[in-house]
Amino acid sequence: MGTNLKLAESSETTRARMATLGQLMANTFPVFLDPVPKKTTVKAWLDTARIPRFKANPAAIRGGGDVYYSVAAVEKFLASRTSGGPAR
Repeated sequence: MGTNLKLAESSETTRARMATLGQLMANTFPVFLDPVPKKTTVKAWLDTARIPRFKANPAAIRGGGDVYYSVAAVEKFLASRTSGGPAR
């Protein structure tokens, strides 16, 4: 029982370093924008802003798994584009 409580406490303080586009749209974008734009719009914004992204298999040119974005870079981008930072 004590272990589960420690895991729950540590997961609340843990910050993600990398996330897929779907994870960003579910967790990060709603903090800054309401409503969250369409997936194609978000992807275009991130590409235009040159947000670092990484493939699960960098050797794969096509396919090869999910693409991960830097969460810190996305948060910085959103904070610079919205007035006053995260929505409360």
